[in-house]
Amino acid sequence: MDSFATIYWKDVKGVVDEDRAAKRRARMQAHLKKTMKKYGDAAKMGIPADQVNQRRNAPTRKKR
Repeated sequence: MDSFATIYWKDVKGVVDEDRAAKRRARMQAHLKKTMKKYGDAAKMGIPADQVNQRRNAPTRKKR
C-alpha cells in the first residue's frame, strides 16, 4: 500500500511539470519579445541586423 506522500506526489507531479513548462514558455516568450524589439528599433535607426550587438538590450552597433 502506498503512503499518503506517494499518492499525493503522483497527483501533483503532473501539475508541477505543467507549471514548469508554462514558466519556461513565458521566459522564452519574454526573451523573444525583447530581442524582436531590439532588432526592430535597430532597423528604425538604420542599423543592419547583422551589425547589432547581441549581448546588449539596446540596439547598439558591433565594434567589429
